[in-house]
Amino acid sequence: LADFCLVVCSPIQRLPGMIFFLCAQSFYALYLHRQKKSKPILRLRQVLVVVVVLVAVLVLRKKTDALVIVSVCYYVLLITNMIHAFSAKERLFGVALCLFILCDTVIGLQVAAGGYLPIPEGSLVHNLIFSGFHLSWFFYLPSQVLIALRSKKM
Repeated sequence: LADFCLVVCSPIQRLPGMIFFLCAQSFYALYLHRQKKSKPILRLRQVLVVVVVLVAVLVLRKKTDALVIVSVCYYVLLITNMIHAFSAKERLFGVALCLFILCDTVIGLQVAAGGYLPIPEGSLVHNLIFSGFHLSWFFYLPSQVLIALRSKKM
């Protein structure tokens, strides 16, 4: 559903798409929690969400909106899921989530450059995220394959 909102819909439905991605990461977190009960990871998630949302609000100030809040929560959950996956010996899943982080960083920077953060034209970051090559797909496709291979192992 998230990909449908962000790739198929015209105009792009970013907020619903990010809400669906947040739900997916929440299900991954539940799966990982069942694999290896870990209260420190749960606490880390809670603290990081609060801290990173506060930092985003302080940095973006009046540009903060629902998309920013949901995206920041999603990103923190994604990062903590990756850490949890590696600590739970779910290495294939951890690598897949790491690739998701790289993919989502590229997409997040593209969206941020559209009005949230100034990314100067001609800078290395600008050239990477707006190259003729869709760098996000370079990371996204292998992540999907790894998740499919991991689920086959289950």
